[in-house]
Amino acid sequence: MEMLKKMFKGGGLWMMAFAVLCSVFGVVDGGAMMAVSAGTITPENGGAVNVDAATSVTRTHEDSPDLLLDTIDKEVTKIRPHEVVLDTISRHAAKTEDTKNQVVKYYSIDVIELSTTVNTAIAGGANLQEELNTADNRIFARDQTIFVNGVPGYKEDGVTVDPDDELMLYVVGRSANGRPNVVAVNGPIVGGIMVVPAIPVGTQVTRAGRAGSESQIQTDAYSGIPTPSTQYMQKFMAQIEQTTFFKMADKEVNWTFSDQEEEAIFDMKRTENLSFWYGKKRMIIIQNARANKPEETYFTGGIWNMAGKEYNFGGLPVDENNIVGLMKSAFVGNASSKKKIFIVGSDLLEKFEQIDYKKVVYVGTRQQAYGLEFSSIISKFGTLLVIHDQTLNDLGWSDRGFILDADYLKKWSMGWMIKNFDFRSSGQSDSDGRALIEPCGLTLKNPEAHMRVLFN
Repeated sequence: MEMLKKMFKGGGLWMMAFAVLCSVFGVVDGGAMMAVSAGTITPENGGAVNVDAATSVTRTHEDSPDLLLDTIDKEVTKIRPHEVVLDTISRHAAKTEDTKNQVVKYYSIDVIELSTTVNTAIAGGANLQEELNTADNRIFARDQTIFVNGVPGYKEDGVTVDPDDELMLYVVGRSANGRPNVVAVNGPIVGGIMVVPAIPVGTQVTRAGRAGSESQIQTDAYSGIPTPSTQYMQKFMAQIEQTTFFKMADKEVNWTFSDQEEEAIFDMKRTENLSFWYGKKRMIIIQNARANKPEETYFTGGIWNMAGKEYNFGGLPVDENNIVGLMKSAFVGNASSKKKIFIVGSDLLEKFEQIDYKKVVYVGTRQQAYGLEFSSIISKFGTLLVIHDQTLNDLGWSDRGFILDADYLKKWSMGWMIKNFDFRSSGQSDSDGRALIEPCGLTLKNPEAHMRVLFN
């Protein structure tokens, strides 16, 4: 006993050694001396249970590495969101669908155009029925009514031109080559017969509602079938490493493993953002620096060329009148939202900032959406939420923009994968490392809802 007293008086080192020995051999209550975990229990029916340890991120990564992945994605979204606009919008606004494959098939369906133009002039004035040849004859069904832009109709007497009403045609059948055969509904009457008047080349014609006769109970069937496209999930990766000596060294600023990880994720997001814009959808079999043999490597396709519409200012000034044309093109002719996101490069943004907005198109209040801050341009056609994306400059597109309907943007993801490395155990180096991996890609549904914008 006297010896034990001397040991305790001798200092903390002896006391620590004594406590460990006692806890191991049961001389005293080891749990009272120091908190040593009993270890993780894995019950037969699942789970990872520990009776005397706090639930922590570290332990969760060890016992259930996939549990915190949703949280990781949310945290990644917060890293400098305004520097990677498309990536941020895709994480906030897109409908995210999980996939287990690097190749995904998705279906999209577009709406049929309402208008087209006349390809072959109709001399008119003599025939009850004429064959109408347009740039897209497929959009017209039998029993369809057609408005003829710029060609006046006639009053019911068939003699007096009606300045208030344009000509309307009625599709009574199809010719052998698939063109609609039409008669006039409000045309001129010649020799007791209503005939089709002259219709010049280039005239816009617009399909309207079908009209059935008294005993008619059938019409041409409308068939809408979505068609498949494919997208590839690119395995986006980032990795960080930190040596033990770097971790131990005194530093003038507090620079931790987490700080280094944030920088790596930001660089991953910046480059990923460029791939989301303009990546080329390909798969090649190649041996890279990290592979022992040739392997399949997938590259995701960017959304730039997925858009179904394009608007070009053609070098004309970006003024209020031309912006009305832009708004019309963005919101008319497709079944889409009345509020869209306009992502712009620096030069195009500068031109929009120099406009003296008036009553037809005006600037709305700034607003928060999708984790970002937007300005807004409002017209009777719809509202554009405008935001600058510097990565468009990196692509050489400072004078370009993209109008995105976020309701028709989908992000596909195979989920986050995080791999922690202990390079000391493998004998590679005296350092720790971590790899962050996200195989993912973007797709656009309803292509006509999205539009590329060019200045010249």
